[in-house]
Amino acid sequence: MWNNEIVWYLLIISAVTGYLLGSISFARIITWVKKSKGDVKTIKRDIPDTDIVFESDAISATAVSLNLGKKYGCLTSLLDMMKAAIPAGGFYFLLPEQPYYIVTALMAMLGHNYPVFYRFKGGSGQSPLIGGLIIINWYGLIITNLAAIILGYLTGAVLVMRWGWMVLMIGWFAWYFGDPWHIGYIVIANVLFWTAISNEIKEALKIKQQRNSTQEEVSEFMLMGKGLGRFIDQYGLPAFVKKIINRKKLN
Repeated sequence: MWNNEIVWYLLIISAVTGYLLGSISFARIITWVKKSKGDVKTIKRDIPDTDIVFESDAISATAVSLNLGKKYGCLTSLLDMMKAAIPAGGFYFLLPEQPYYIVTALMAMLGHNYPVFYRFKGGSGQSPLIGGLIIINWYGLIITNLAAIILGYLTGAVLVMRWGWMVLMIGWFAWYFGDPWHIGYIVIANVLFWTAISNEIKEALKIKQQRNSTQEEVSEFMLMGKGLGRFIDQYGLPAFVKKIINRKKLN
């Protein structure tokens, strides 16, 4: 796919550039601007009908949204996308026939998750991943998100809608590009993301053991809005099938 031989010092420059820019913590910067301090509060949320307090120490746009409001959370997410998209876009514009922009995008995500400026304590990397994908394959990002929405409806799970596209991206890249650079990028990006949220997944499994949450509750908890979860609870395929079965039983 690549027309010219890779220049290794440019590969190193692209990696270092992506990592250092990715290490900029806009969650901390926005918190400092708003509150004159850069400490982002740990997420702590009581789970109704359980004795569990959900905790997450990820330094993320979600934490900013919960602490300062959705407006600042959205701004944080946008800036986190840009810190990956801008350098990756620069390398793509200058050297589109070489994989430097892919390396830059991946290293921006690594820097976001493990920032050198903040003792390697960062976020999950979803926003910089999206930023990088806007440059690498924006239409694939749209296609996999639409596919995840459909799968979420079919399975009755809002979390499939939110995160399923990342896993689907692996198959899309393997089919569409089929080269080691693109496939390696999206596989490593998935590993970085799922590793970063592993503690949150464990907490979610504990909650699942103690209560059977509705999709409306899950959607609200994940800051996706009650309406989406309520729709899935009432009109998702599993709910629709359940209604048909119940009607047959009554008849």
